Amino acid sequence: MATIMTVCLLFAVALILIEIGMQSERRPGHMMAKVARSLATNPLLVAPLVGGLFLAFAIPLPAPLDKFLSLLGGAASPCALVALGLFIAEKREGAPPPAGAVGFLVGMKLLAQPLLTGALALVFRLPPALAATAVLMAALPTGTGPFMVAEFYGREAGITARVVLVSTIASLVTITLYLSLR
Repeated sequence: MATIMTVCLLFAVALILIEIGMQSERRPGHMMAKVARSLATNPLLVAPLVGGLFLAFAIPLPAPLDKFLSLLGGAASPCALVALGLFIAEKREGAPPPAGAVGFLVGMKLLAQPLLTGALALVFRLPPALAATAVLMAALPTGTGPFMVAEFYGREAGITARVVLVSTIASLVTITLYLSLR
């Protein structure tokens, strides 16, 4: 459920903001039309919507197509991790990503987001098991999704790759501490 919410809601909002930010069009109507066209052809938005339609209307897939899509879906995360690893290992010209930006983003992900989630769990009076699960989910490291979006749009992939790497390593400490306090 958390993955679906993240991919469908947060990524959709992020992609809309990225598309708006990339536009040089000054007239709002034309800009929104260009953004809408771009979003309508973006596989990161279209695929979950089409999948949701198939699910909502209980449209069965032919067995070979279902098997192919299952295999393809199972390969997505490993392929994203390989792409991330290749990106990090690649020699680049110029300065490395600023450590301050990476540190700030990692701190926001591993400390601020779980603290905010815990506070919201108290505000909404979640049962202890649900609150603990929500905080643990919020404390997970940055996944490969933001890196794939950054690479797709050619925007700050270096910083994003470093955030994924550093947050993954640092989360070994933060998640262990959180679980030991439970």
